[in-house]
Amino acid sequence: MKLGRTLMKSLGPAVLLGAGTLLVEQVTGVPPLSPHGTAMAQTTAQAPAPSGFTFDLSRYSEERLEAIYPEADPFLGEALGEDEIEAASRLIATLAEKVIADFAPGEARRDAHPKAHGCVTATMQFDTDLPAELTGGVIQPGAEHEALVRFSNGSPDPTAPDIAGDTRGMAVKLFGVPGDKLYTDLGGPDTQDFIMISSPVFFINSAKNYARFFEAVNGGKISQMAAIPLYLGVRGSLHAVKMLRQKIANPLETRYWSVVPSQLGTGETRQAIKFSARPLGPTDSRIPRDPAHDFLRQAMAQSLSEAPYPMEFLIQRRADTGLSVEDSVPEWPESRAPFQRVGTLTIHQQDFNTPERDAYCENQSFNPWHSLPEHRPLGMISRTRRVVYEAIAELRHQMNGTSYPTGLPAAESGTQ
Repeated sequence: MKLGRTLMKSLGPAVLLGAGTLLVEQVTGVPPLSPHGTAMAQTTAQAPAPSGFTFDLSRYSEERLEAIYPEADPFLGEALGEDEIEAASRLIATLAEKVIADFAPGEARRDAHPKAHGCVTATMQFDTDLPAELTGGVIQPGAEHEALVRFSNGSPDPTAPDIAGDTRGMAVKLFGVPGDKLYTDLGGPDTQDFIMISSPVFFINSAKNYARFFEAVNGGKISQMAAIPLYLGVRGSLHAVKMLRQKIANPLETRYWSVVPSQLGTGETRQAIKFSARPLGPTDSRIPRDPAHDFLRQAMAQSLSEAPYPMEFLIQRRADTGLSVEDSVPEWPESRAPFQRVGTLTIHQQDFNTPERDAYCENQSFNPWHSLPEHRPLGMISRTRRVVYEAIAELRHQMNGTSYPTGLPAAESGTQ
């Protein structure tokens, strides 16, 4: 109630409702519904009727999730939230219902980041002179790994034009990483995943409100829509609007952040870090005056037909324990926790824009828990991702009757 009064006072009732409307439309691509369940605007078709496909959600009930849900690590400041596992179960049910309603069997897509600009091959080369406090797990002086990188739009609408404001994604999968993983990648047990978006902050910090947010987004009624800023809070609402208004000219020229922290190392020397990928090449491309529907894919394809693109891989050590690992709404200020370079991710010059590469990319699965224990994801968002990503990947592959691809994609013409 106090949060609701604060938001109402800060934003005003009209702005509060407007913020909810903007969030629903930008997250879903569909106008919110009136109290009677009809679209407030008639220019966007409603989601198709359920396909008849059924998915066994009993595996992801609260009782069963308790057996696989990650435990909190108090040493690094983690604390399991109230009703967190129950909220994760609700979130899985909400997202699964939407995927089944939106896509026919054989055509299922990810619930978030379904539109890929492309999957590209790369090489991760860690620096040779890394100090001990910057090493651990896969991050070793001079180590080199072949990699796959998927760039994407965050919107759950895979048909949305690239010019629409949106948060962009960058998922990295390193190959040739031996050792037991926290959650094994079914397509490659010797892999390590890193997930990033084009924002250093997130918009929500409560498991219960995370579930409520997606229930409201997928419901789309005014009564649900108006409550969204209450779930997010003032700062979270402002972050969400800013994230959903981002426009970029080229995914290769954009910086990405992990947003949520991870562990580095094991035992009593383990520490909390965040990571980031920052372009090393030119970043002066401009959005075309009349951009094509998929102009970000076109920009990537043109850039990589001419030259490789390097990005430096950075980590941000939380030397100041006053910085939260649970709350990803506030940013870790670089004045207190500077980013430090640990290596270079070089995206190869290549032709990735082929049906074969797209099919490979669509069947891939990225999960931050495809990870060595030395890089264990931290915080509520990460713990929720552990079970949500598994469930939606399983649903998608069941609906499509596909398996997880193994190894790197076959080389296309022009790959170097």
